[in-house]
Amino acid sequence: MQITYDKKRYDISTDEAMAWGGYIPIWVMQWNLNYAMGSSDTLLAYLDKAYRARAGMHIKDRPMGGEIDDEGVYRYPEDPPMYPYMTWDTRVGKIYFYPYSVMGIPTDGTHFATRMD
Repeated sequence: MQITYDKKRYDISTDEAMAWGGYIPIWVMQWNLNYAMGSSDTLLAYLDKAYRARAGMHIKDRPMGGEIDDEGVYRYPEDPPMYPYMTWDTRVGKIYFYPYSVMGIPTDGTHFATRMD
């Protein structure tokens, strides 16, 4: 798994970027280990279960709409484009971390945009 940080747009350290992610970076690492050991859970399903256990709600039920392009830019009508401050390249695609706890989770060649705060 490769992690990149957008230090041109965001004046934060790598430690701050990881802290902004809250529990999500830990859950992505756990999913990656489980995946390597043969788990059939998708990344979205795993994050949904982990978030449900921690926050008491499903992320699958909270899509934000908008679109995430091939460069990871999140676009929603009438809002300025949002760029990820951190990108993790996983076995199933790139997971994008945006400000305001917005996430772009890879799902079958596209991304599911949701808020995980």
